Order: sequence, then structure tokens, then C-alpha cells
Amino acid sequence: MSSLLTEAGASVVKTLAPYRQQLDLINQQMVDLLAQRMEICRTIAEVKFSHDIPMMQPQRVTNTLDTVRALGASRQLRPDYLDKLFTVIIEETCDEEQRLMDSLSLSCGE
Repeated sequence: MSSLLTEAGASVVKTLAPYRQQLDLINQQMVDLLAQRMEICRTIAEVKFSHDIPMMQPQRVTNTLDTVRALGASRQLRPDYLDKLFTVIIEETCDEEQRLMDSLSLSCGE
């Protein structure tokens, strides 16, 4: 009986393999996109610093979350899921922007 289960298990693993490979590729693409997003946020931080604009822009955060929720609705993604995910992403990028702006401030002697 156990060899039958092992064969069935191996068959399931084989069936799942291409889907798991697709997920691995998507994960890699997501990490690449997050890195791209962070680079853009670093550029934004430099522009904010050079124009004396505060790092935190609450309305921009609200607009971003609203937009993401709207996009998710047509893609069968729960708003709570997207809120949690993008809140973490936004918090990290805000932290990075603040670190960069603080560093720029120190280097300029402000």
C-alpha cells in the first residue's frame, strides 16, 4: 500500500512542478519589480530633498492604496490582502526615502 501512496505522491509532485516553476518565476519578477520601485523611490527622495519637500505625502499614500484596491477588484484580489501587502511596501520605501534624505542632509551639513 505504501508504494502505491508513494507513486501517487510522486505523480502529484510531477503535476505540481510546472505550476511551482511558474510561481518561482513570478516571485523572481516580483523581487525585480520591487527593486525597480525602490530605485524610483530613491530618485524621488533626492528630488524631495533638493526641493525641500517633506518625505511623507499622506495623500499620495492614500491615492496609491485606493488605486491598488481598485485594480485588485477586477482581478479577484481581496482589498485587505492588497492593503496589507502595499502597506508593507510603502512603509519600507518611506523608510528608505527618509534614510536617504537624512544622509543627504548630513552630507550637506544641514
